[in-house]
Amino acid sequence: MSGAKNVIDMRPSKGFSPSQGNEHLRRLDDCERAQKARWNYDPSREHLNFEVGKGGIVTEVNKFKTINQRIQENLDSRGIVNPNKKYIDQGLDPKYRTVVNFILGGNREVMRNLAFGNQKVDWEHGADNSDLKRMPEIESWAKDAYAFMCKKFGEQNIAAFVVHLDEANPHVHCTVLPLTEKNRFSFKKIFTKGVNTREALVEYLESLHTEYAEEVGLKYGMERGDSIKETGAVHRTTEEYRRKLWKDAQEKEEEVRENTKTIEQQNSTITNQCGIIASLSREIKHSAARLKALATMIKNLETHKVDLELEIKKLNRDLAAGKISKEEADRKLSQINAEIKKTEEKILDKTDKLKIAESKLHDAEQRKAELEAKAHEAEQKTALAVEKTAKAEGKYQEIKSKYKEVAPAVNAQTVHEMETLGYHLSALDMRSRLSKFDALKETLSHEQRDFLDTTVGSIFDGSLIENVAENSANLCSVAASLYLGYLNAATRIAQSCGGGGGPGTGWGKRDDENDMDFRRRCFGMAMKMMKPGRQQRLKR
Repeated sequence: MSGAKNVIDMRPSKGFSPSQGNEHLRRLDDCERAQKARWNYDPSREHLNFEVGKGGIVTEVNKFKTINQRIQENLDSRGIVNPNKKYIDQGLDPKYRTVVNFILGGNREVMRNLAFGNQKVDWEHGADNSDLKRMPEIESWAKDAYAFMCKKFGEQNIAAFVVHLDEANPHVHCTVLPLTEKNRFSFKKIFTKGVNTREALVEYLESLHTEYAEEVGLKYGMERGDSIKETGAVHRTTEEYRRKLWKDAQEKEEEVRENTKTIEQQNSTITNQCGIIASLSREIKHSAARLKALATMIKNLETHKVDLELEIKKLNRDLAAGKISKEEADRKLSQINAEIKKTEEKILDKTDKLKIAESKLHDAEQRKAELEAKAHEAEQKTALAVEKTAKAEGKYQEIKSKYKEVAPAVNAQTVHEMETLGYHLSALDMRSRLSKFDALKETLSHEQRDFLDTTVGSIFDGSLIENVAENSANLCSVAASLYLGYLNAATRIAQSCGGGGGPGTGWGKRDDENDMDFRRRCFGMAMKMMKPGRQQRLKR
C-alpha cells in the first residue's frame, strides 16, 4: 500500500514491573480487563494473541510464567547476575538499564489485513469478535520481525516476543536484554557503540529503522517510518493530550493504590513479626531463668557430693581411732557411696538438661535477631513505599491540575457548538420525518388524511426536534459533557431533568471516528440519557 509506514518504538528501562508484564501476557482479572477495555482492548479477540519463541516457533501466549520469571531463568541459565539486584535488595532504586521494550507494528490498515484478512471485524466497544480466526500472514510477519530482532540482539537475549491482535492496531511487544557477547549488561555498548550521548542513540535508531524497513517492512508493503528529526515533533491535539493526561492520571492513581497496598502488607508483616519477637522474648526470659536454676542445682549437687566425700574421710578417721566398729563403718560407708552415686547421676542429668537449655536459648536469641532484622527491613520498605506514594500522589495532583487546564468544566463555547450542531441535526431530522409523512398521506383516502392531520403529533414524539425544543439547554449540556469526557457531570445533569442512566463503560471517541461523528454520537447518547423511564407524550 502506497504511503504505509513501519513503526518501531524503543523504551529502555531499569526493570520490568509485574503490572507491565501482566499487561503484555494478558494476566488480568475481570476488573483489570474491564478497565483496559476502555482503552481500545477487545477481550473477545484475546484468544488470537500469540508468541514467537526459540527457533521462530509460534505458540499460544504462556500466561503461567511471568516475563520477570522468564528474564530471571534466562539470566540464571547463563550465570548472569542482574546488576540492579543489590540495589533492589537494599530498598534502593535500580541504576542500570537492564530491559529494552520494543513495540513493532505499522500502518493500521496493513496490519489489520495481515491479522484478519477479509473477515469482518466489529470495532465497536463491547462487540463480540470471538469467531474471528488468526490469519497465517500475521504469523509470517511476526516470525520475520522475530528473526530480525534475533539477528540484531541475539536470540538468547530475547526474553519475550508477544503479538497483540486484541487492540485497535496489531503489534508486537518485544522484550530485549541488552547483553554483550561477554554476557554483561551494557545498554551503552549495544545501542550507542559505547558513546553515551543522545546523538549516538538517535543515529543508531535511525539505522535500525532503515534496516527493519528493508528486511521486514517492504516485504509486507510498508516503508520506513518518517524520522521525527526530519519531520519535526508531532504535537498532539488538545483532545489527544487530554486523553493522555487522563490515562497518566489513572496510572498514577493505580500506583498510589499499589503503594498503599504495599504499606498495608508491610505493616501487617511488622505487626506479625513484633508478635513473634515478643513471644521469643518471653521464651528467652524463661530459658534464661531455667538455665540459672539448672546451674544452681548442679552447684548444690556438687557441694553435696563434696560433703559426702568428707563424711567418708571422717568415717575412716573414727574407725582408725576405734570410735566405731568395722561393721558400723562398713554399713555407713555403703550408704554414703550409694548417695554419692545417686548425686553423680543427678549431676549428669542436670548437665545434659543445661546443655539443651543453652542450645534453646541460643536458637531463640538468633531467631529474635533475625526477625528484628526483617522487621527493620520491612520498616524501611514501608518508609520507601510511603515516600513513593507521596511522590505518585503529588504527580497525580499535578496531572489533574493540567487536565483541568486543557479540559475545563463544560464551557459556553462547547455548549454553543453543540447547540449549533443540535439545530442542524434537528433540521435534517425534521426533513426526513416530513418526507415520510408526505409519502404516507399520498397513499390514503381523503377521510384518512383528515384523521392523520389531527393525530400528526405522534410522528414527532421522541424526535430530536422535540427534545431540542423542550429542553435545549440541558440536552446540549449533557452532550457537551459527554464530548469533554465529564461523564459524571453528564449523568448528573440528565438525572436532574428526570432522565436516568449513564453512557456506560468505555465511552469516548474511537480511533477511527472523526470529530463530527463523535459529536453526533454524543447527541444521540444525550437524548437517551435525558429520556425518563416512562416518557410523557407531548400533547399537540
